[in-house]
Amino acid sequence: MPAPAITRYTPARFTAPLQLPGFTPVPAEPVVASSWGIPEPAFRQRIAEDYRARGYVVVHVPGTTPAEADLSSLADALGLGPAFSPPQYRGSIHTQGGVSRLAATADPAHPFQDRAGQNLHCDATLQHLGQVATTVMICVRPGRSGGQTQLFNAVQAFAELQAADPEAAAQLTHERALVRTSTFVDGLSTAGPAFGRDPAGNLITRYSLTATDSYHPTAPGRQEHLNRALAALADAAADTSWHRTTFTLAAGQALILANDKLCHGRGPFVDDPAAPRLLLRGLFTTRPTA
Repeated sequence: MPAPAITRYTPARFTAPLQLPGFTPVPAEPVVASSWGIPEPAFRQRIAEDYRARGYVVVHVPGTTPAEADLSSLADALGLGPAFSPPQYRGSIHTQGGVSRLAATADPAHPFQDRAGQNLHCDATLQHLGQVATTVMICVRPGRSGGQTQLFNAVQAFAELQAADPEAAAQLTHERALVRTSTFVDGLSTAGPAFGRDPAGNLITRYSLTATDSYHPTAPGRQEHLNRALAALADAAADTSWHRTTFTLAAGQALILANDKLCHGRGPFVDDPAAPRLLLRGLFTTRPTA
């Protein structure tokens, strides 16, 4: 059976339950705030509503050079609580207080050091499905060029796959569907579903396509079904897909992302040696509230 085409034009897109109805290929306009504490109640409300509808929000605080304390202020304003530190990063000098510094560096112990592009992934895939609901990334300095952020509406693509080819979709929901192996701690790996549902019945994901992610069928005879599922999701994540958007964060902009609904990637970038690219990242087990 050929892989069903999961694109904006297929009937599956119109019969599958709609996930994140506000997500489109057109990048969202930033919410421009006066400070990282978001003192404007209407802006906090807008951020929470847009996050639920679209799966992400970009916040811009002009004229600032963000620091770790600013990420904490933003998280507090949105009711996210303290940042979550995955166990493998807790001993790293590059992650302090749950905030990681994402920069290219020659330090081989740095877990976030590469200027090359990053494939689509969810953060904290060594944690269980749905544990890390939200990622916040603040751009301190962009690269000289490149470094585009890529977002993929994985839960919508999967809903369409379930409608078009349920046998294939089932290969991504069992307990050994996705095995993630750590690049930072030898011998550490986690197996679990790539897609599932939260206690309220909403689709969530840890779908990732990094070099240390591997996918496994329910049984050896089901490999063809798994191949169809992965091919369909790859088609849905293509550059021209309705389920994908791309933009570049500027200095003083933050991306607030539903980490268990959207996958994110990054294009390669060229650094300015005098002012290398730097982002601050925090992971959270909760979602924004007004």
